[in-house]
Amino acid sequence: ARRVSDTGDVYFVPAFSGLFAPYWQPQARGILAGLTQYTNRCHIARATLEAVCFQTREILEAMNKDSKIPLTELLVDGGMTKNDLLLQLQSDLLGIPIVR
Repeated sequence: ARRVSDTGDVYFVPAFSGLFAPYWQPQARGILAGLTQYTNRCHIARATLEAVCFQTREILEAMNKDSKIPLTELLVDGGMTKNDLLLQLQSDLLGIPIVR
């Protein structure tokens, strides 16, 4: 994913068992869109990382709306947090620091 500067207009929606919070659409299905002859595995990997970040942002926006308490940082742990690119993308998308 780091080998490319963007997704090459590839988009991934990871809804293998539906879309859950905050949409609650269990009948939704995953999709990988925007593939061309120039798409490579790095574009797909980056699109996957970005999808995780966008899903996280959607959950956090719903939490902020409900609680009316904006997050000032996001504490993270787990296997995916070893990926520096993922955490940088997440921080950029949220506009707040990510703390391991």
